Amino acid sequence: MFKKIIYFLVFAFLLILSTGLVKKNEAHLKKYVNRFIWPYTPLKIQYFLKILYDDRFLKQFQNDYNVKFLPETQLVKINFKKKKLDFLTERRDNIYNKNTVRKSFQIEFIEDNKAWIIDNAGFISELSLEEVLSSKNEKIEYKQITSNINPEQILDSFIHEGIIYLSFVSLKNQCYKFNIYKAKINKNSLNFDSFFTPDECNKTIIQGGRMQHYIHKNKNGLLFTIGDSSNPDFNNDNSQKLNSIFGKILFKSFNDDSDYTLFSLGHRNPQGLYVDKDLILSTEHGPKGGDEINSINFNKNYGWPISSYGESYFKDGQLTYKKDHLSHGFKEPVFSFLPAIGISEIIKLPNNFTPFWKDNFILSSLNGNSLYRIKFNEKFDKIILNEKIYIGERIRDLKYSKKLKTIFLALESEGNLGVFSLKN
Repeated sequence: MFKKIIYFLVFAFLLILSTGLVKKNEAHLKKYVNRFIWPYTPLKIQYFLKILYDDRFLKQFQNDYNVKFLPETQLVKINFKKKKLDFLTERRDNIYNKNTVRKSFQIEFIEDNKAWIIDNAGFISELSLEEVLSSKNEKIEYKQITSNINPEQILDSFIHEGIIYLSFVSLKNQCYKFNIYKAKINKNSLNFDSFFTPDECNKTIIQGGRMQHYIHKNKNGLLFTIGDSSNPDFNNDNSQKLNSIFGKILFKSFNDDSDYTLFSLGHRNPQGLYVDKDLILSTEHGPKGGDEINSINFNKNYGWPISSYGESYFKDGQLTYKKDHLSHGFKEPVFSFLPAIGISEIIKLPNNFTPFWKDNFILSSLNGNSLYRIKFNEKFDKIILNEKIYIGERIRDLKYSKKLKTIFLALESEGNLGVFSLKN
């Protein structure tokens, strides 16, 4: 009942503001709403207010007259289903945003026919992919895998040679710390111990945390991302400080107990990571606009918070960031999305998925509620094509099953598992 009263008061305030009844200090009110009220407003009310406040929300659909919607895409037809993961709401003490109730989770394949769903609170649930694909029921059965971790927020999961790695945020003395723990995969329970637990902490929640296997200077290890902050305009220059882990991509060997290697710097919030031998692609949230796809090279600086094609959330009309990277000694992004899409994970599809999508990557988005089919040139310094495929929910994670020729999507708006495959 209390939540309903809060939602009603927020809705009433935004309704008054959006209908123009509040005109005095309108710019100040707008900044206040954007920073303190809008992020905590339920998603369905956000959608309604967008329509009420600005008819451009509707006109965008008239403008995009040539956009195709599933099952149609530019070249192939797609089967797309959503499977409700009811168990995500059964134990939601730690979630991404308690007010908008986003049900964030990661997907990992344990066997050809089994997947683990790892939610933000660290709960691990095992699903049968056969049941997911064949079941006509809304409710999906699951088996809980117990573990010995209690994170503030899970950031990513990664499996390599029978070991599962979890990157997560912990909270101690009102300061947030980044961690990576590992455990040998077991059918019923996991016993995690530390892989990377630096002492440095941050006063605001940490993001990033994507992990991939990489070989650096003949050493096998993890390549992983750490964002600088979750606040829209928070800037403490940690991304440019060589002695800070924040705003970096780091490498740590599996077998060497020595400290980490700083791989690249100048990152804001790297949400996606793809590695294939020496090819490293990272997707990164800009501030207001300017989400990036970056080709990552060792010892390169990617410019944040000095250069960005995005803008400040709270300093309208001011040129806050440099509008190029190269002339300031930084590496330019391969591509920058304007407006931002809330960029998240990136994966490569095998060429046998369909000959129409040869050498294609799939990119997911949060605010964009869409997948993006993209193709790079041979040097991976330019995008040749970019097709938007509307899904209708925030997409946190992507996994492709070679055996099933299916992409599985972590849909966090409603807590659904998306199933994306070719239509026969």
